[in-house]
Amino acid sequence: MSEGLFLYLWKVFPSLLFVFARISVFFIAFPFVSSPFLPVRIRVFLSLALSFYLVSFVHVSGITLDSVGLLEFFLIVLREVLIGLSFALVAQIFFAIVIYAADVLSYLMGLTVVNLFDPTFGMVSVVGRFFVFLFYLLFFETDAYKVFLATLVESFRLIPPGDFSISQSIFDFFLRETSLIFSFGFKMAFPFLFVLFVANLILALVNRLIPQINVFIVGLPMQIFVGLLFLSLGFSAVIYFMVELLNRYGEDLVELLKVFGAGGG
Repeated sequence: MSEGLFLYLWKVFPSLLFVFARISVFFIAFPFVSSPFLPVRIRVFLSLALSFYLVSFVHVSGITLDSVGLLEFFLIVLREVLIGLSFALVAQIFFAIVIYAADVLSYLMGLTVVNLFDPTFGMVSVVGRFFVFLFYLLFFETDAYKVFLATLVESFRLIPPGDFSISQSIFDFFLRETSLIFSFGFKMAFPFLFVLFVANLILALVNRLIPQINVFIVGLPMQIFVGLLFLSLGFSAVIYFMVELLNRYGEDLVELLKVFGAGGG
């Protein structure tokens, strides 16, 4: 029985290696799975378990160490790593949108002085940490993770191992996606930024009309109060925008699949 298991593992080893290279790299860079919330052993176990499950669907014809050679075999594994990193980069872009909006909002609220060093996210503000956990919650609540898993599985059908080449359309896609960090992040924070700007304008007028008032002492608590007040009033808008971000994330994953398919074809 052990000999039969050994022969089976040797037979599926190329397919298993290619699948594991693509999935493991994706999990390493994916925002939630890559965080220290999950121990490294659990992440490796998830990657191996999903790889063993998907290896039955992935057909790698004629790719062995004997048929292609060591160097070409290594290049194929490297291509799988690049594909996994590409899918993870799309996830990181949408993750960065939320972080950027929270950081801009924290800056105008005056909460940058209480930035905390979090080993899971680095230097983040209180609002940033709140937005991150809300984004994680919506990611699972809206079933966006199902879109992510379906896209990952479908990628092995549209982009089989060994059938991938880098094209200009891939670079154009990521250049267009990275611009979303600033445009979508600013749109997400704009209503609250406008309110804080009006509050700062009122403080400036008070400083000119009543110079006896120490605006600095009064202004900082007022900015924090106004920011938190309108953030609580507009909380549904934040959730709505994050849901739209997750919908856009699913659409961009599908578009990335098409770009890879066109590049590989």
